[in-house]
Amino acid sequence: MAKNILVKFEMTIGDYEHSDQYIFDKEMTEYQYCKKFWNLSKKNSNGLKTNVFWDNWEMNAISVHSISEISKQDAETLKRLRVA
Repeated sequence: MAKNILVKFEMTIGDYEHSDQYIFDKEMTEYQYCKKFWNLSKKNSNGLKTNVFWDNWEMNAISVHSISEISKQDAETLKRLRVA
């Protein structure tokens, strides 16, 4: 049975900080969430904080801010509102 896992991301792009969220259908590691959401080509966290990953192509860092399982109704509402 598919789950509704709401993952909130933090991204640093130069001096700009941004957050975004996405609903996944299964549990994964923080790296796997980042890889699938941001299409990372390889795991690169050299010199960064724990579970912060660097993307050479986009020249930014991405990390998971929070992970929570939400109800099917909440997932549908967020998708309908285009929030996640």
